Amino acid sequence: MLPLLNPQPRVGVVPIFDDHRCVIIDDFMLEPEALVDFAANNHMNFQDLAGNYYPGPELPFGGALAARIQDSFLQHARAPLGARRILDMKSRLSLVTRRPQDLLPGQRLPHRDFTGLPAGVGVGAMVLYLFRDERFGGTSFFKPKVPEPEITALENDLRRHERAGAAMPDVPPTFAIASSRWFEKVLTVEPRYNRAIFYSGGIFHSGHIHMPELMVGDPRTGRLTANAFFQLRMAAG
Repeated sequence: MLPLLNPQPRVGVVPIFDDHRCVIIDDFMLEPEALVDFAANNHMNFQDLAGNYYPGPELPFGGALAARIQDSFLQHARAPLGARRILDMKSRLSLVTRRPQDLLPGQRLPHRDFTGLPAGVGVGAMVLYLFRDERFGGTSFFKPKVPEPEITALENDLRRHERAGAAMPDVPPTFAIASSRWFEKVLTVEPRYNRAIFYSGGIFHSGHIHMPELMVGDPRTGRLTANAFFQLRMAAG
């Protein structure tokens, strides 16, 4: 049986930039170790799929736990993120295992989860940290330094290089943990066991993997997270 969410977690909201906010919820689950056990017992079902943009294997999940996470979003994150209701949700367990030299070009820069959504539709995201070693890193958020057309051109260029199996010479093989010519890092949320964060997936972000040599493929000892993505009907501005 997967764990229940804590009915009395500690909830805070921190600004990112402009009107964007990050909701931080500590003591998210009553028994988070049950979810770690579930990940470990299903380790053989994690898959690192071709074309998968996460730097490691994943295991989708749904059911009661996904429903509880959706309820938590509605209770704690809907108002700070400017959402009205949830249209769709996907959730998974994830492990970072890829080494910097093996990252796709687009994995070496901050990313946003979705683009080109219809008017009035947005995207939210959640990360739940399920590891105790805080050296594994949290999540960083970035503000573009250049206009949107240049960012779009950069994203398209990254995809072209990926399809060609080629590296971009001005994008070094490292996780996105610092400011660059295109992005200013504005916030890093530190990880904490059983801490969940909710934020807009439309802003640029990246796992703050500053010690990639520590990443392993064991759910009990690696950088295990639960991730959720919400397609949202946004509140009227």
